[in-house]
Amino acid sequence: MIDGYDGKRGALVAGSRGYFMKDPAVFLEHAIIQLALRVLNDKGFEILYTPFFLRKEIMQEVAQLSQLDKELYKVVCKNDKPDEPTDEVKYLIATSEQAITAFHRDEWLKPKQLPIRYCGISSCFRQKAGSGGRGTRGIFRVHQFEKMEQVCITSPHDNQSWQMFEEMIGNAEEFNKLLGIPYRIVNIVSGELNNAASKKFNLEAWFPGSGKFRELVSCSNCLNYQPRRLKIRYGQTKK
Repeated sequence: MIDGYDGKRGALVAGSRGYFMKDPAVFLEHAIIQLALRVLNDKGFEILYTPFFLRKEIMQEVAQLSQLDKELYKVVCKNDKPDEPTDEVKYLIATSEQAITAFHRDEWLKPKQLPIRYCGISSCFRQKAGSGGRGTRGIFRVHQFEKMEQVCITSPHDNQSWQMFEEMIGNAEEFNKLLGIPYRIVNIVSGELNNAASKKFNLEAWFPGSGKFRELVSCSNCLNYQPRRLKIRYGQTKK
């Protein structure tokens, strides 16, 4: 053991599933993040460090409505605008994907701009976590964690989104190979997909502590589901 985790004191100050990371684990996490940033940046991804919270109307467009109260943390902010006396509601992000998908909200994207490749990095917050027990020991299924995302926008023509889908899961495979982590790819059955995903692959890595494969990466092709909700248009403008 490298003694890089203190869950007992973390739970004392932050509640269930809270934790402190200590010297070796902090350096290890940042080294892995730096490696991932360089790998994706070398592949043409633009790095985005995203906001940690979104306005309610934005979150309603990028998340499943069932998530808002069950999975997401709500923050009520004092409104300092005299013409808007009510408090403003915001939500902490569960993934940087939520912020990045809104990055081009209500914009026209021209063919020459595509494809766009973003790598998002942020702290993430989720109410729903593990219920305890041996299967969730350590920094697994916690309420706060660091996460990186690939978010790509392509033309809707010529199967370009499916080509990008294969590229993205390929990037995840390449990174796991760099780290020497055994993994497998799982094609998620259609009945388990959410409203946004047309197809989803999970990369499951081997966790020796629990003696089984567990989800480490989720890669989805959402086709035009998100652009429609966010009014992101493709093609030449009417101007």
